[in-house]
Amino acid sequence: MPGRAVILTWFILSIVTALVALPRIADLGLYYDEAFLAQQARDFVEPERAGVHPPSVTTTTLADRPFPVRNAAYLGSLKSQLLIPSLAAFGSSTFVLRATTLATGLLALLFCMLLTKKWFGDEVAIVVGLLIAADPSFFYFSQFEWGPFTTMLLCRSAGLYFLSIAIDPPSPGNRWGSLILGSVCLGLGVYSRVDFVVILAAIAVGTLLCRRDLVSGAWQKNRAAFMVGTGVFTLTLWPVFAVLTQILSASEGVADRGGFEYRLKVLMSVLDGSHFHRLMESAGLFEQLFETTAPATAFPIVLLAAVVVLALPNVSKSDSRFEATNFLLVTTALLGAAMLTLPGAVRAHHMLNLLPFPHMIVATAGVTLWKQDWKTPGTRSLTRGFVALAGVAILTSSATTIVATRSLIEETGGRGRFSRALQDFTAELDRPNEDGGRTTVMSLDWGFHEPVLFTSNHLIAKEPIWAMAQYLTRRGRFIANGDANTVYLYHEEPYDLFGYGKFFARALRQSDADRYEITEHRDRRGDVVFKSARFDAPHRLTFDGIFRIRFLEAASR
Repeated sequence: MPGRAVILTWFILSIVTALVALPRIADLGLYYDEAFLAQQARDFVEPERAGVHPPSVTTTTLADRPFPVRNAAYLGSLKSQLLIPSLAAFGSSTFVLRATTLATGLLALLFCMLLTKKWFGDEVAIVVGLLIAADPSFFYFSQFEWGPFTTMLLCRSAGLYFLSIAIDPPSPGNRWGSLILGSVCLGLGVYSRVDFVVILAAIAVGTLLCRRDLVSGAWQKNRAAFMVGTGVFTLTLWPVFAVLTQILSASEGVADRGGFEYRLKVLMSVLDGSHFHRLMESAGLFEQLFETTAPATAFPIVLLAAVVVLALPNVSKSDSRFEATNFLLVTTALLGAAMLTLPGAVRAHHMLNLLPFPHMIVATAGVTLWKQDWKTPGTRSLTRGFVALAGVAILTSSATTIVATRSLIEETGGRGRFSRALQDFTAELDRPNEDGGRTTVMSLDWGFHEPVLFTSNHLIAKEPIWAMAQYLTRRGRFIANGDANTVYLYHEEPYDLFGYGKFFARALRQSDADRYEITEHRDRRGDVVFKSARFDAPHRLTFDGIFRIRFLEAASR
């Protein structure tokens, strides 16, 4: 098969994925972290709508605009930066945000296929493209993303591809450009999220164990290029080095978010494609993720069989890519073990760091068995029948899982922290008031502020929860003044993450019932997602561990 077959296959897969995904891509409610990454891009595009973000956010001034640098100590703003051109060209909307995320994921898919082509050939690359594009985890997390999955997949697939070209270039002139591009991509991966280092460490150890000849050959043949690549990679990391102490401090705070058993369940649900469906059923409550049931794919079973096949000496050693296959198995095992033991790595985007290696294993085993030179025609036919059956099982179960998850999203519009109820309410408020003023939305829990800020054009959005926590630490009081145009958003159990909702509800009950109005906001299933409260006159809200509400007109008499 000619090399252009890989590009053509990717193009077809991208068109099909876009046609399936884009018509309904804005149906799901906007998750807080998703909007958090997007709003920092909007801050730069529309500085007049720039908002106040959590204390972890850092920016620099570029062209008199706030340019995003870091979302947190361990999380660079690469995704926010990549969103800037799209938001500038097409405007700030949920559709543009998610379409850009999907485009990033599909570009990463291209480099996954090109990397596989470089390592294992065209046939394996085409199968890898089919497997990844059909994977429900890839499909949904390439649209609705709150961790930098797509940017990290792009960085590692492109980085490894360009470095592979630099080590074994089709022509000598390709070495230096590929070397620099590869080094920059891998450095940006670490900048995007620091746990990218673990991916590089697993690949490095796998290379030393299985392909030490590549390292020694690169050093002996072109030491200058080797040193330049290392220098470029190090230079790309300077934003990470600048906050290294903060990263180490932050890692202590997330170390106890989930034990080994929970992480193993996350890994399995990512591999079998059920994770996003579970997330929708659990309404974004990660602690209840595995109390739900969800459709799943046959991929983990086939993956296990593929590992056994590639480990069989009479199969793998007959293939000219024996060393590359060993490297693939060892590196995937190392990376999986690292994600299961890394402190704080309890979310789907951590386990998705394994991509595209599991899909490479399945594709390599399938193509190897299909092309195996068996002694009898009957054995060949039987083997090919099993390979075809495994492929059909994966693709059919993947399609079933994608359709079932999509139906759940259409039915509910998202539940809990993914509900569209917040966006619908924001749209109701997002207009000038009768007196010409603007409505102020005061978010009294995590989950409100960033979606409100990103999806509105006229609202004044405030998120006092971070300041309230600081006041409590210093044993002080948080004070905010409001009026009839101030709306308070709060959660009750089980969504009350910061715990302020119950105190605010208590303060309302102790206040004059004729002076405020409470509205319940429900998802399409009728479940209460959040509540809003509005007072009929100027007032002062005080919090010192207990909320107190005082009407200012009464105080002035």
